[in-house]
Amino acid sequence: MKQNFMVKLFLLIFGLMVFSFVGLQSVNAQEEASDNPATWKYFRILARAQDDSVFIKVQDQMGISPLLESYNLIVNVMDPNPNNQYVVIGDETDPSAVRASWSQLTPDVQGKLLGWTGSNKENLNQKRLNYGSVFLDVFKSIKVKDVISPPRRARDIRGTTAYINPYFQFFGGDPVGLPLKGSLGFSFGTGTPYSFPLETDLVGAQFHILGAWVGVNSRIKELTTRAKENDAGSGLSGNSYNNIYAPNLMLNLGYHIPFGNFFEIGYHTTIDTGTPDLPKNYKNEVTGEIMPNNVLLGSYFDFMFSYPFRTFGSTRAKVYAGKYLGETHIGFVGREMRAAGSVFDTRIDATLAGLRNFQISMDIMISQIGEGFALSSFAIGPSIRLSKLTDDSFGVLTVAANVRFKLGDFFDEVNK
Repeated sequence: MKQNFMVKLFLLIFGLMVFSFVGLQSVNAQEEASDNPATWKYFRILARAQDDSVFIKVQDQMGISPLLESYNLIVNVMDPNPNNQYVVIGDETDPSAVRASWSQLTPDVQGKLLGWTGSNKENLNQKRLNYGSVFLDVFKSIKVKDVISPPRRARDIRGTTAYINPYFQFFGGDPVGLPLKGSLGFSFGTGTPYSFPLETDLVGAQFHILGAWVGVNSRIKELTTRAKENDAGSGLSGNSYNNIYAPNLMLNLGYHIPFGNFFEIGYHTTIDTGTPDLPKNYKNEVTGEIMPNNVLLGSYFDFMFSYPFRTFGSTRAKVYAGKYLGETHIGFVGREMRAAGSVFDTRIDATLAGLRNFQISMDIMISQIGEGFALSSFAIGPSIRLSKLTDDSFGVLTVAANVRFKLGDFFDEVNK
């Protein structure tokens, strides 16, 4: 009798141990793994329509109209009660953000979001930090495949639609391009594709059709520094040398060679020089030479080789080399790059010595700093130009802020 009791007690204890072990394994299976995004229950995705059709389906099922090309998507399914699970488009703390129940999304969309493993997915669940987190967490979020990858949209490799660009930048960069229908549209901008704040007073507008364009350029004198003979130098904010000064009116035309978006040719010619309003002459204190400017008076043949690609999930990135308004440029442009939960634009340009002194320019504009519409549509950041100074040293020529707005979502919807 006593022996049977001991056997039953042993079996009971053994059964409880097995049950506890199985239960513990089940619980552990539900735990999040910091290195496995597919296990996360509370996360944010810096979503972009061109990344996957699921980011259009989410908008459809949440009633978003018109559709957004890029947006913040927050998913929280940590609560075991389905009624408390939700999805948000925008800033979770913003009362105007679009919010919906998790159950409003179809199972296939839910599965795709939970299983998303791209570097644009950020775990919002509280995690333990250590002394190395400030350095290591950034690199842990970067995947090799996201550093450099081919374009997503066919438009990025077509010269006929290469002008389409929803980004309006205050100083320089690619002009904003507004399509009327595909290869037919307009573009306008300040500065040149390679200029930076306080560098030039040039402005222009173009009409585009089938990869060709024709337009005019003029000037807005307030866009650059223009110190007079009696004025003192303007210091780090800007100097009246190594700049580009435009005439009253220029004609420009060009063409994308129709074998892809990698080579274009163009031509600028002066029609009206207008009333001269040139800046003060600065002298090199060592050599005695006049510090150069590029004063546009004649005609110029332009060309550019470029290679469009994606880096860190960018919407518009390229490396380039070419000649523009008599100057040779080499550089890189990246729009809305995503890394470690941040979205930013970057430009780096080297102007080789010729009409002006050698110059390196760069700016970085940070997005995700506003709320609502401004969350992805507004970016601001510092811009700097480095070149030869009047004391014959190489240093800071100008420091300023650059700003860009995203005017809309000109994107091709992928198949739903």
